[in-house]
Amino acid sequence: MTNVETIADIRFEKVAVPAGALVHGVGIDESDPQVAKRLNQALHDHGVLFFDFDHVVTPGEFNSFSRLFGEPEDGYPLSVDNDDAPETPFIDSDIVPMKDVRINVFHTDGTALENPPQAAMLTPFELPEVGGDTMFASMYAAWDDLSSFHQRLLEDVQVQHGTTRLPFLRESPSAVHPAVIRDAVTGRKMLFVNANYTESIIGMSASESESLLQMLFAHINTPEYHVRRPWRLGTIAVWEERVVQHRGLADFTGPRKLRRITFKGDRPSA
Repeated sequence: MTNVETIADIRFEKVAVPAGALVHGVGIDESDPQVAKRLNQALHDHGVLFFDFDHVVTPGEFNSFSRLFGEPEDGYPLSVDNDDAPETPFIDSDIVPMKDVRINVFHTDGTALENPPQAAMLTPFELPEVGGDTMFASMYAAWDDLSSFHQRLLEDVQVQHGTTRLPFLRESPSAVHPAVIRDAVTGRKMLFVNANYTESIIGMSASESESLLQMLFAHINTPEYHVRRPWRLGTIAVWEERVVQHRGLADFTGPRKLRRITFKGDRPSA
């Protein structure tokens, strides 16, 4: 068994068992629809794809490359309530400290929305000397590794998502989604709760719900479900928001600046 999969001139090199692949053979100027189709299949298989280019990715290159992965949102609809933060096309750790806005907690973006983002993409253009990695957690692995008891308990359960755990957000939408969803491409089941937006399990008392949710949040933190690959200038990471959750590590000092694009998604379904 090999850790490298080759399709035509594209190679997918696994970087961790549960999730993640380094993609070889795709240029920053790639536009072939067949390549885009294969990359999107791989995105659902691996959860997160990494591309390493030999230069800092420019805004124009970043925007053009994003067309391989779907329709970008006009702007991420849930933003930090900070009037001092300028309207910028990147995440800047000097402007928005990670811990203050729970970026350093495993989460899926925007699940308080009826149609959360389907995927997201980041590239750095200024990095600290050490630290500041982004981690990803496989929701395939998190579901597969639950006991049969908890799998039966969570099947067909509906969960309330909102922003009560994130009081700093400007908007306060809410939505109900299944606790367990199925990927439309791979057909695999995934756990669909996260520590930032999931508020309660419908049909349970507040104490029952919070106890079970805290157990699931801790379960997602299991290291065996994770992939971590240090940022370098020239890296692009693209991830499927339902297949993996992500968190930034607040273990650095100095500026950490990344450009970001999120892609329009549909309503998660079981």
